[in-house]
Amino acid sequence: MVNTQKTIGQEIGCAGIGMFRGENTTLHFKPALLNSGISFVRVDLPNRPRISAHVGSLSSNYRRIFLKRGDAEVECVEHLMAALAGLGIDNIEIEINGSEVPAGDGSAQLFVEILKKAEVVDLGGVKKVFVVKEPMGVNNGNASILAIPYEKGLALSYTLDFNNSFLQQQTYDIEVTEESFCREIASARTFGLSTYIEEFRRLGLGKGVTDENSIMVHEDGTMTKPVSQRPAELRFPGELVRHKILDLIGDLYLANVVIQGRIIAKRSGHSLNVRLAEMIVNNL
Repeated sequence: MVNTQKTIGQEIGCAGIGMFRGENTTLHFKPALLNSGISFVRVDLPNRPRISAHVGSLSSNYRRIFLKRGDAEVECVEHLMAALAGLGIDNIEIEINGSEVPAGDGSAQLFVEILKKAEVVDLGGVKKVFVVKEPMGVNNGNASILAIPYEKGLALSYTLDFNNSFLQQQTYDIEVTEESFCREIASARTFGLSTYIEEFRRLGLGKGVTDENSIMVHEDGTMTKPVSQRPAELRFPGELVRHKILDLIGDLYLANVVIQGRIIAKRSGHSLNVRLAEMIVNNL
C-alpha cells in the first residue's frame, strides 16, 4: 500500500459540458500543501468560496454527489474523486467556474489523463489510512454495502442486479491498485435505464447527455446510444458493473482516507456509498 501523501507537480486545466445541466465549465487543478486535503473553489462566485471534498460537505446524493458550503455548491464530483483516489492524490485545489463538474466521456478517464499529465508527486507525509478491524455496513431493502477486514489493501466486489429486468446479474471483483484502477475501472462509462428518461425530462436534467458520454439500457436488455438510439458498443465486458465500482471508489473517497479492507456491495448507489463513508469518518 502506498503510504505517503501526494499532490500534482504543476497546474493544469480542462473544460467540458456537465451531463445533468449541460453547462460549460472549466476546471483548473493546482498543487496543494501537505495535509491540506481536496477542495473545490468556485471562482465564479464572490469571495471565491472553498468547498471541502469531504462527506461533511455533502448536501445531496440524488443521482450524483452534491457538495455545499453556504450558498456555494458543486455537483457530479464522483468521477473526479474516483480519479484522485485511483492515483493516490490526497491534496489538490480544484478551481471551477460553475456548479457542475464536466462529464468528459462519462467515466474517470479524462481526469486520470489530465492529472497524470500534471505528474503526481510525493509530499512525504503519512497518508491517512482507515483499517477495517471488524465488519461494518449499511443496507436499505435489498441494497447493501459491507466492509470487512482484509490485510492486503483494498478489495472491492460489486453485484449489479435489477431483479432480472434490464440486465442479468453481474458481479465484478478487483484488488484496487493504481495500475488496476487505470486499466480496469477508470474508462468505464456511466449508464442510465430507459425508465429514467421521463423523470429527467420533468426535472430538466440530462441536458449534457451525448452518445459519447453515456449508455442507455432498455428493459429488454439492449443497450443504445442515448441520443441517436444506435446500438452501443461496450469498451469491455462488464463495463456497467465496473462503472458502479468507479462510483463506489469516488464516493468512499469523500472520507478522505485510504481504506484497508474488503468491501462487498450489492445494488448500492450513491446514498449507501456515502453512508459507509460517513461511518468510516465517525470511526476514525
